Amino acid sequence: MSEANVTMAASTPQAALGRKLVAAAANSRELSVILAALAMFVALSLSTDTFFTELNLLNLLRQISVIGILAVGSTFIFISGEIDLSVGALLGLLAMICAALAIKMEGNIYGAALVVVALGAILSGINGVITTKLRIPSFITTLGMLSIYSGATLVLSKGMPISGLQNDLFRSLVAGRLFGVVPAQVIWMVAAGIFGTYLLLFTRFGYNVFATGGNKNAAKAVGINTDRVKILAFVVSGIMVGVTSFILVGWFRGVDPQTGNGLELSVIAAVIIGGTGLFGGQGSVLGTLVGALIIGMISNGTVLLGVDSYYEPVAHGTVILLAVIIDIWVRRQRCGRAGRRECPRE
Repeated sequence: MSEANVTMAASTPQAALGRKLVAAAANSRELSVILAALAMFVALSLSTDTFFTELNLLNLLRQISVIGILAVGSTFIFISGEIDLSVGALLGLLAMICAALAIKMEGNIYGAALVVVALGAILSGINGVITTKLRIPSFITTLGMLSIYSGATLVLSKGMPISGLQNDLFRSLVAGRLFGVVPAQVIWMVAAGIFGTYLLLFTRFGYNVFATGGNKNAAKAVGINTDRVKILAFVVSGIMVGVTSFILVGWFRGVDPQTGNGLELSVIAAVIIGGTGLFGGQGSVLGTLVGALIIGMISNGTVLLGVDSYYEPVAHGTVILLAVIIDIWVRRQRCGRAGRRECPRE
């Protein structure tokens, strides 16, 4: 084929479409995360005979359900340009309150579940108010709240677990199996993902969250109440924490005072690995859930491969650092193309 023919072939509509698809794939953070998850899935399937089995895969999905639901809520906070370090401690407090209320209400765990969802929205919303109205960085606000929630949990429980809650119907709703196969926790996680995706992509609130995190001053200039948006982002996260708390109580028929300790690190890891920007303005619920799956596969894979459990946090930290490095590199590349004035602060 002559050089002229090659040039013509390269300029055909089909070739142009192919280039656009390749460019779109390169710029899609979600697709990159999905491809990484698929590569890990294939590697683990080939490395061990027990990974790619129905029992293990369903257990894997059930294990990541807690992180997944919490991370859906945290995605809103990250996209709005803030961070929350208190989700794990708040989960423990709400779970303890849910169990205590269920006992006081003579097993009426449904009423207790409604209370902790509302309480989660209120307490997390307070984090947003302190951050926006008092101009205290969310890192500091939620770090302080982490200690407060943890201490309140110990005070409420006196350091003792609550167990023996009996409500078979409620437990089947939060920890049973759909059609005798799919764990209910996975259904709750998928429902949270659908709800979060709808809010982000199909509502004005979701648009405002992206606008606020992307460029707060520009968002204010077009009339967006950025403080209100950030507070509502915290409220959404609190609702997800409340939902997760009653799922755990129904699942384990009780709660331990140490519930949720350190879980915020896994939640933040899932959000960051899922492609949500560290500086706000970009991210997706789908990416976050895939990030949670990656975290789960790392934990599951280390067990199945017989790797010492001490290496698991090393693997988590390495993946987080890689995700951060990639995020910063992509932002700098975009800044170089758009001009420095278009770049958000670092």
